[in-house]
Order: sequence, then C-alpha cells, then structure tokens
Amino acid sequence: MKLLKGGDADRWFSRNFNSLNDNVSSEKIKNLIKINNLKADKILEIGCANGFKLNLYSKLLRSKKNYGIDISKKAIQHGKKNYKNLNLLNISSLEIDKIKLDFDLIICGFYLYHLDRNDIFRQFDLICKKLSQNGFLLIIDFDPLFKHSNKDLNTKNLISYKMSYDNFLTESGLFEVMYKSKSIPTHPNKKKFKSDTTSMTLFRKIDFHKKYPENL
Repeated sequence: MKLLKGGDADRWFSRNFNSLNDNVSSEKIKNLIKINNLKADKILEIGCANGFKLNLYSKLLRSKKNYGIDISKKAIQHGKKNYKNLNLLNISSLEIDKIKLDFDLIICGFYLYHLDRNDIFRQFDLICKKLSQNGFLLIIDFDPLFKHSNKDLNTKNLISYKMSYDNFLTESGLFEVMYKSKSIPTHPNKKKFKSDTTSMTLFRKIDFHKKYPENL
C-alpha cells in the first residue's frame, strides 16, 4: 500500500475521473439493491474515490450514515466539496478500525487487486469485525477462473492480484454468497493467463456455528 500512498493513487483518480460516472455500473448497482431487497442504515465503501458511487448507494438505500475511505487525497478533497452528505476519510483500507462504528453494508470498491497478498487475511479480519451480524459485504473486483497476477499497466513495479473471493470467504463459515453479476470484456485480453473479467458479488455475514455441524 505504500506505493499507492504517494502520487500514484492521485494519478489513478485523475486518469479515471471521467469513467467514475458510469451509467452501466450504476444500473447494476440499482438492480443488485432491488433484486436482493437490500437494506442498510450504515454504509462503508473502501476505495470510494470521490464518493460518486457511495452517494448513489446512500440515495438508493436511504442510509443514515455513509462513510467512504480512499488513499487518494485528491479524490477525497474533490468528494468533500461535492458530497456534503458523506463522511469521507483519507486513510487506507487497513485503517478502518479507526472508524468507531459498525456497518450494515461494507463495499470493497475495486481495490482488492492492488492489496499486497501478505495483508489479505488482515484485511478481511478488519472487515469482518466492522460488519454487523447478518450485514452485507459487496466485493467489486476482478473475478477470473483462476487466480493470477499481472504487472499494472500504468504504475511501474505495481502488481495486480486477480482472484475470486467466493471460496475464500464461504469456506470460513462466516459468509454466504447472496448474489453475483459477472462482466466479461467485449474484447478479451489475448495475453496468456490474463483475465479482465470482473464481478459484483454480494455476501452476507452469518453465524459460523451453523456452518460447523457437530460431528456425532
């Protein structure tokens, strides 16, 4: 995360600013909320950029407390000027324990692929502790058939780690998959072992005791 803590996160925001207002993505969010009859009073989006999508979630869910974090200082500054209804913080995903609040919905907003694999267990431990029982976790990220890594196209020495988190989370007995919507690129990347398939996957936090039946 140190590499992104510098100007790289700000450059990502500047490079992708015009694509943040994505109508296709917004429609998918609306469908997800409607199909699952999703309800949440307290929302946290990790990797929220300037809060555009967090603002959409807050309107659709009529949530009362809406927090977003991003390591891009430029993105957070822009969001604070444009979305006064949001609580936006310039901290990393590994600092969410600084927020003294539990959430009904936590959104991983397309950042996990840049998280160092040494921090992946710590990350989900923090998320699990911040998520209310029966709360929802929405992961928006790459979702290939098998895990692999690629060099980032825009940032030197940065690696993209692509994997599905379905088995990783469900086998813990702490989460179950509620909904998944995959997006396969119209023009797939022809580079060997490189996938740009993404997904929106909704998980629910469950009572792990029920997933571990007693061995009689």
